This record gives sequence, C-alpha cells and structure tokens, in this order.
Amino acid sequence: MTERQAQFRALYRDLRIGEQRGFYERRSEEYGRARHQAIVVRNVLLVLAALAGVAGQVATGTGRASCGVAAAVLAALAGAVTAYEALIGFAQLRKLYGDAALNLRAAALDWDAAGPDDDVAPQIDRIEQIFRTENGQWGQLMVQNEQVAPPVAGEQEQA
Repeated sequence: MTERQAQFRALYRDLRIGEQRGFYERRSEEYGRARHQAIVVRNVLLVLAALAGVAGQVATGTGRASCGVAAAVLAALAGAVTAYEALIGFAQLRKLYGDAALNLRAAALDWDAAGPDDDVAPQIDRIEQIFRTENGQWGQLMVQNEQVAPPVAGEQEQA
C-alpha cells in the first residue's frame, strides 16, 4: 500500500465513517432524552391532574369548580404532550439514528480489519449504502406521518 492509499484510508475512516457515526450516536441519544423528557412531563401532568381531581372532591363551592377546571386543563396538557411526542416520533428517530450508528460501527471494524492490499471499492460501497439506507428511511417516515395526519378543515381531496 502506498502512503497516499494509507492516507486515504485513514482520512476516510476518521472523517467519513467516524464523524458520521458520531453524528448518528449524538442524534440517537438526543432523541432518547427527548422521549424520556416527554414521558416525564406527561406523567407529572397526569399526576397533578389526578391530585386536582382528588382535591376537588374535598373542596366546596368555587374551590371545587376551580379544582375541576385545573384537573381538566392539566389532563389536556398531558394529552398535548403525548400527541407532540407521537407526532415528532422520538422513538422512531432514536431507532433510525441508532441503527445507522450500529451499522457504521460494524463497517468501521471491517474497514480496520481489511488488509493493506484489499480493494476499498466494495467497502466504500457498503458504507455509502448505510448512508443511503438511512436517507431512504426519511421517505418512509414522511409517508407514515401523512397517513396518520388528519385532513385539515376546509381542504377537499381532488380526484
């Protein structure tokens, strides 16, 4: 292997595989944290709604009505947080980025294990296929979101 080939292999390993894998790992962790935060916020709102409902049982007059309104508002906010989490798809995005990072980790091991005289073209094709696969998943996520999204009021389907 010439020095130029060795430099190419090192640069490709560090700048293409390593940097992209780091990006995927960070995004996976970010969406995992976001999902966890959404779950915690939703559960706190539901507990507060339940406590307001219980407080409404012991209160009288205006206090009872206020507790009922507070319970309803808190429950509605919990529902909004749940809907937002489902709309963004934190769990799906975490899995998408996590899978890409795992595939790149395996490809990096194979890249490092390759001999100095091995042809790099098939290895590069494999790594670039990982990127194309991750990119292709975005189209599937968009189709899923379009199927789930309710029609907007006032819009009519044209046949």
